[in-house]
Amino acid sequence: MKNNLKKDVFVIGFALFAMFFGAGNLIFPPFLGWSSGKSWIIGFICFILIDIGLSLMGLLVVAFIGKGPMGVSEKLGKKISLLIISLTVICIGPLIAIPRTSATTYEFVIKPFFPEVSSWVFSAIYFLIVLALCIKQFKVVDIVGSILAPIMFIALIYLIIKGIVSPLGEISIEGDITNTIQQGVLVGYQTMDMMAAIIFSAGVLVTINNKGYSSKKDQFKIITISGIVAAIALSIIYGGLTYIGATISSTYPNATKSELLVIITQELVGKNGIAMLGVIVGIACITTAVGLVSSASTFFKDITKNKIKYEHFVIIFTIISYLLSNMGIDAIINIAAPILDLIYPVLLVLIFLGLFDSKIKNINVYNYACLSAFIVCVIVLIEKIIGNIAITKYIPLNEYGFAWIIPSVIFGIIGNFIHKKTNKN
Repeated sequence: MKNNLKKDVFVIGFALFAMFFGAGNLIFPPFLGWSSGKSWIIGFICFILIDIGLSLMGLLVVAFIGKGPMGVSEKLGKKISLLIISLTVICIGPLIAIPRTSATTYEFVIKPFFPEVSSWVFSAIYFLIVLALCIKQFKVVDIVGSILAPIMFIALIYLIIKGIVSPLGEISIEGDITNTIQQGVLVGYQTMDMMAAIIFSAGVLVTINNKGYSSKKDQFKIITISGIVAAIALSIIYGGLTYIGATISSTYPNATKSELLVIITQELVGKNGIAMLGVIVGIACITTAVGLVSSASTFFKDITKNKIKYEHFVIIFTIISYLLSNMGIDAIINIAAPILDLIYPVLLVLIFLGLFDSKIKNINVYNYACLSAFIVCVIVLIEKIIGNIAITKYIPLNEYGFAWIIPSVIFGIIGNFIHKKTNKN
């Protein structure tokens, strides 16, 4: 099996590319370019440094620790660790992202051409396809990486080349560099792709192990190289789409995010543009859904010690996602989003500390840093619900959405000097 190293790295890398590249990631880069104008390169760099950088970091830390997604948070205790990762998998999987892939595909691909088709009928077919692709646990990554991802990548490259060879207009708008940097950083952060990376790692590590790479060293090597392949592919596509968005910044000054994508495709490909866009959006959504369903099922199969089989979780999650995609997903998002707002910074702290795990000797560094980040996020969340709270104006970086950073650094340092508990690496 190990003789196919190059092929395995390519397939896993492209599978990761496709899993990360959902419909939301398809819509934002053109909008970033459109709003940035001549500053589009700065916005693009800020976006990929945060979005791709954090995602790759998440994958590498999970692989480095070598204990799956639970290994990231285990320093906080078994019960808290289980709660954090389980809530992450459930919220970002069957409660939000998976149902939205179906709803997005319906809105972009089916409704414009076949408005008479019911969303219930379409989503039933959609999730049957997802179920069929996920049901064989060891085949998921191979199917996505060797078939679906290359099709989507080639279609996007074709679109980008057309946009470079025949620009849709001149980049004449002078973008506000400060605003561009802030927007690129914030949206890269708010994609929460790092959380998806932790979830995807569950399914990817199963595939890597099944291909014969059983040692921790080999698995870390494979996921590192595969992650780099995915990062390069994503950077190429994000960069191309951001540039094309910048070329129509002066031509369509009032377009919305979703309209920009339709406009670009129609202008570059002509009357067949919508059909091509439908294929790209459809594959982007299905690959993300497949990655999330498979990885979430793998995670819960592992924590139940296989008492509930992988296939059963796949069926459960597809049914839940099917129902939610047709039953007011916005209400579910309103419930799940605050939970993610509280968990995401804690996971980011754990990922950053995981990079230096061998150097951290006192486990209180983890406890104090994560607890302070969580408390600050609770305060910010309360402010969103009831209005201004006086204390928040004294928290650095709060206006940018990063109020948790400075407190977690300060209290992490304090934790290092409080009642030393050994960090068993």
